[in-house]
Amino acid sequence: MIDTSLDIMVISLALLGVASLYRALKGPTAMDRIVAMNMIVTMVVCYTIIFSYQNSNYLYLDIALVFILAAFIGTLCVLKFLREGRLL
Repeated sequence: MIDTSLDIMVISLALLGVASLYRALKGPTAMDRIVAMNMIVTMVVCYTIIFSYQNSNYLYLDIALVFILAAFIGTLCVLKFLREGRLL
């Protein structure tokens, strides 16, 4: 039962990923692109967590946490660059 629901979640995340990728490529503003990229990162982390559960290998959760941290720092850097025009 839970495997079926996880498969449905993976399919729905794939559909949302396509929509987010479209928004990241065609977004009219930089903020639309940043939000779309954050959504894609969130979906990749969800894929990683589902994959970790299905394979009973919970070492992938550490990778997901590092990926979230790197994405957060990257988002802050991009926003600072857009606001000030420089990173340092």
